[in-house]
Amino acid sequence: MKAGTSVLTVKIEINPRVHIGLISMHAGAPRKNGGLGFAVEGPTASIKTTSAPDLGVFDRRPKPMREREIERLRDQLEQIKQQLDLPSAATFEIAGGFLTHCGMGSGTAIKLACIEGLLEINHRTTGRKELIRLSGRGGTSGVGISTYFDGGFAFDLGVVGGKSDHFVPSSIGAADTLPLQLHRQSLPDWPLGLCLPRKCEPKTQEEEIEFFRRATPLPSVKSYEAAYVAVFQVLASLMEQDYRSFCQAISAIQESEWKRLERAEYAPHVDHTDKALRELGVDCVGMSSLGPLLYFFASSETLERVRAHSEQLDADIFLTVPNNSGRRMTSI
Repeated sequence: MKAGTSVLTVKIEINPRVHIGLISMHAGAPRKNGGLGFAVEGPTASIKTTSAPDLGVFDRRPKPMREREIERLRDQLEQIKQQLDLPSAATFEIAGGFLTHCGMGSGTAIKLACIEGLLEINHRTTGRKELIRLSGRGGTSGVGISTYFDGGFAFDLGVVGGKSDHFVPSSIGAADTLPLQLHRQSLPDWPLGLCLPRKCEPKTQEEEIEFFRRATPLPSVKSYEAAYVAVFQVLASLMEQDYRSFCQAISAIQESEWKRLERAEYAPHVDHTDKALRELGVDCVGMSSLGPLLYFFASSETLERVRAHSEQLDADIFLTVPNNSGRRMTSI
């Protein structure tokens, strides 16, 4: 960096997303993947990007990424800097309670925030599609990229290419085209909680890839069943803002084949925790993405009761609300 150059800092606050489920996971279909989910307020993380002579990534969270994951992110950001011929490098400091590898969508949100921060300190403007392309995300489901920018509920129809029986997680599922978004809306202000069972060990990227390899493709009828629940139950109940029907839909999606296989990865702990939450009076329980994070909707009084029982549940409990605005950026 040249002498006299001002140091610029940009801070981006990101939110978790709940991924309700993937849909088209069978071979030979005109489109594959597709998904639905929504953003929540917390726990959040902040990514502080500061101009610097050399590029560095520092994860200050209590539970940081693994060192090889940090190195991979650093290498990707360095490649973007060189590809776009950006004059300034940067340091990226990640802080907050937003957890990694548990179903909150941190990988997509952190990477997009780092890229946005890098472009911002270099006074480089670009559109969403280019940011997403640079991130390499969105090939499996468009929920994470949609909620990063806008929050709310998102439903997409995946990408063309279903005739291939090769399915991979979002961490490596880059696509030439973005998933086709069917619907987006603000989520009603329904209180909810997040539950992370302590006995469930989160999956590594390699374990996620292996799960997709052995679990796919599904029989086509299983995708049809998931699509019916996703459209006629989850989507319809949200469009009508029918809380009771929405809770019934979340319960129904847990019985779909893909979600059943995901939940089975954490047997019996997830099912035991699910049962305990229901006994405490919650209205529905679902598992986000490949888990092990559970999400549940209930009255405010019931949510507080769940939080008070966190030790009996042997789980970390976060009470939150929907986020309908997406990430927040400020210059420091």
